[in-house]
Amino acid sequence: MIVPPSGVVVLVVLVTTLALLVSGSMGERQRSLRLPNATYPLFYQLHISTDIHKGQLLFSGNATIDVAIRQSTNEIVLHAKNLSDIEITVRRLTDEGSEIVDDLTHTLHPTAAFLIIHATENYMAFEEGQQYRLEILYTAIMASRPAGLYYMDYMDEETNRTVYVAATQCEPTYGRLIFPCYDEPGFKSNFSIKITHGSSHSAISNMPVKEVLSHGDLKTTSFYTTPPISTYLVAFVISDFESISETYRGITQSIYTSPTSKEKGQVALKNAVRTVAALEDYFGISYPLPKLDHVALKKNYGAAMENWGLITYKDVNLLKNVSSDTHKRKLDTITQNHEIAHQWFGNLVSPEWWTYTWMNEGFATYFSYVITDLINPDDKMMDMFINHEAESAYSYNSFFDVRPLSHYVEGEQDIMGVFDIISYKRGACVIKMFHHAFRQKPFVRGISHFLEKYRYSVANELNLFDALQSELQEDEYFSQQPWSSRIREIMLSWTHSEWLPIVMVTRNYENNTITFSQRSVHMKDELWWIPINFATTKSPNFADTQVDMFMPPQPRYTVALEDLKIQVSGKDWIIVNKQHTGFYLVRYDTDNLMAIARQLQTNHSVIHPINRLGLFRDLGPLIEHNEIEQVEVVFEMLKYLEFEEDVLIWNQVQDSIECLIRNLHGTSSQSLFNEFVRRLIGPTFRRVYVENGVNLPEDGMSHGILEIACSVDLPECLEYTRRLAKEYIIDKIYLRVEADYHAVIDSVLCMGVRYLSDQDFQRVIDMMQEIDRGSVYYDDIIYALRCTQSHRHLLYYLEGLMGENSTHMVLSELEDLMYLLYIYKSNLASRPIIWQYIERNYKFLCRAPNFLEHFKQLAGFVPRHQRLQFERLRQTIADHMMQEGLNTNQTLIAADSPLVGKKMKITENFQDKFEQQIHKWLLNELPQASGRSDALLSASLSAANGSSRPQGVLKEATRVLRSALRIVDMYR
Repeated sequence: MIVPPSGVVVLVVLVTTLALLVSGSMGERQRSLRLPNATYPLFYQLHISTDIHKGQLLFSGNATIDVAIRQSTNEIVLHAKNLSDIEITVRRLTDEGSEIVDDLTHTLHPTAAFLIIHATENYMAFEEGQQYRLEILYTAIMASRPAGLYYMDYMDEETNRTVYVAATQCEPTYGRLIFPCYDEPGFKSNFSIKITHGSSHSAISNMPVKEVLSHGDLKTTSFYTTPPISTYLVAFVISDFESISETYRGITQSIYTSPTSKEKGQVALKNAVRTVAALEDYFGISYPLPKLDHVALKKNYGAAMENWGLITYKDVNLLKNVSSDTHKRKLDTITQNHEIAHQWFGNLVSPEWWTYTWMNEGFATYFSYVITDLINPDDKMMDMFINHEAESAYSYNSFFDVRPLSHYVEGEQDIMGVFDIISYKRGACVIKMFHHAFRQKPFVRGISHFLEKYRYSVANELNLFDALQSELQEDEYFSQQPWSSRIREIMLSWTHSEWLPIVMVTRNYENNTITFSQRSVHMKDELWWIPINFATTKSPNFADTQVDMFMPPQPRYTVALEDLKIQVSGKDWIIVNKQHTGFYLVRYDTDNLMAIARQLQTNHSVIHPINRLGLFRDLGPLIEHNEIEQVEVVFEMLKYLEFEEDVLIWNQVQDSIECLIRNLHGTSSQSLFNEFVRRLIGPTFRRVYVENGVNLPEDGMSHGILEIACSVDLPECLEYTRRLAKEYIIDKIYLRVEADYHAVIDSVLCMGVRYLSDQDFQRVIDMMQEIDRGSVYYDDIIYALRCTQSHRHLLYYLEGLMGENSTHMVLSELEDLMYLLYIYKSNLASRPIIWQYIERNYKFLCRAPNFLEHFKQLAGFVPRHQRLQFERLRQTIADHMMQEGLNTNQTLIAADSPLVGKKMKITENFQDKFEQQIHKWLLNELPQASGRSDALLSASLSAANGSSRPQGVLKEATRVLRSALRIVDMYR
């Protein structure tokens, strides 16, 4: 335990937690969840004492805080949460020394986690300009989860004993669980930290060790005082870890691990040394601390935490075996470099409030890729940025409730909520946009000036924008632009908007003008300053990504090509948003899109690969929502793909091809479209998979190519996946996959069992009697069988999964219909079979408590031509439920409900509008196909989209199957 210095008279006030506070007390009134600004911490002396080396979770602390009074107040308010046995001494500091203030008490405000020190009588006890020293003694319990001071353990293989380790996680609001403090990022202060711990352990913290004193079986480790730091970055680790170190440019970096894992840190240490030096050079600002530790822990909040001078990681994200795969190595490097980038973005300059979390996370996300790309150019890290960050940022704007980048929050849960895709990925995309629009060198100089001006302090977005504006107005080119004095307006239009803009580019071919229109992807009343640049047929320069013009925040804006200094004829193409650095979607008029398609077919390499990807990203929503003006342009765009070798582009186009497969399912164009796509995908599939030999591609990013190829029955793909599935299922040969293991294995097995013969299907069923039902291997096989295209096999499968006559129930009542709905959505071939299965089993199925809801969802997919059959089945079910008195408190969906068939409306409208045009185009494109059926399979066994693992509850479908499925018993 920590005790106060001897010889000092201490006023001890034991804390009282009041459920109902007396009228007129400090805690009674309604309070903001923010700290008041009347007081400010100047200096913390923090002493933590723990016997974690013995496995004891109780720890004690002494937080001595020097506080300045900014304006006279009747209270000093700090944060404290889950701290016990609190004793407080308050001294007023004077020029002569200090004197105890003895008319004070304190209360806890549990809702806001406030520790409030106030006078026993209500008056202005603390006068403006005075300083006080608070000495707060307390105890607390270490947590098992990574919040505050938490513990973990591991087994020492040499001594066969359990070793306990303690570490901290203070971000965002967990510092208050370790010590009383001003636990907001805007309150920065210096910290002098001491840790008393077992002599078998050592302690590390933000700063280097200053002194270690031994006393019996304990040691006290003291650290040098930190620069001004926010509480969320305070950190220490108590462990028996060992380290490897390297010093470069006066900075010692160390990797701390359990003793047996020390050598696994070599790769991370080498990367850390190079990255810190690269960031120093890139921004021209030296790393300010003398050391930077990287600690591998069994438990950590997220993949890593950027504490200043002491980064903590989940060990799997830091340590590398010699055999570590390439893709994971890249991802782990990005994780490490993200945390290193935080040493500047967030640590050196912190946000004044969590409103600006994106200024931490967006910059760290984006520049981790930029720096890693500079260090390892062969790894194509900016391609990974597109795949891992940008795609999520774009899709988030389509499917989720969103918020602005700068978003005010107060409560602890709301603060946690801003650490999301918007702050990390959308923030990174917006930063990337202006990094390019303002030219990289001026932008970086502006960021550097911002970091220099606010080092060891806090800042908000306006401080950042003003630093950028100052730099741009110094630039010879940008200072001449009419928008150069409006950087605040420009940036605020992006940080305070919720959605994503769509820019419509419409050319007037008669008067040589372009009209730009903008709107939100969700029609929200939002407008942006949008940076626009151009590449054209006569000037196909995609390298220069700086802004050519800003579209002002208005719905329409027309400009003459002459004013833009663009020379194009009527048949030339214009592409906006070079290298897709702008974070917005672009849509073109049909004539311009046709001109782009002609260029792609003539020589696609003229158009930058990222813009080729961007063209399909922009087209995707139009195809999905049936908003294409002329469907021929889509097929003309797709036509060049047989020459496309870029995996990222194929990943982008996959959704559009799958959408067209769904929309053409069951039509006269289905087999023709499959043949068309086989022609497109064949060369790429053979290059990536067949010529690659036995192993799957290393990067894990190309399995979308496999899914497209097999879904249209490319013979090489069917043979490839059938062979791999046989090796995995029958021969139990492990499939070597370096990235995204479950998604790749799922794709391979799903496609590999699409067309099993009766003999092979029965062989798989028989084999499963020997499989451990608790294994992932069992899961994978059971889950893959959902993809079969055989109606007979599928019915057999469904009866075994959940049929009434199965000897064991293999899914619970809540799970069976959920899984049935998933199969219905994902496997187009299953749809008639599922209705057949329901017709056979409705007496059994309708007993489930969720039957009515899932039946309603299935009804949404009823096509027009099956409406009468649905109505007859629905009436049969309704009669049975009434007779049996089932679900009497709910109503079966009405036969004439507008929800019946609603999910098929887009597909049916697409077919009504475009199917004849598509059929004619395909016959013209594939004249040899006219008058014959698909050479491989009938249309009834058409491709299905079902290779991705389900989302939400169904995301864990294989885990459900592991413990629940009992399909084998049915076949005994």
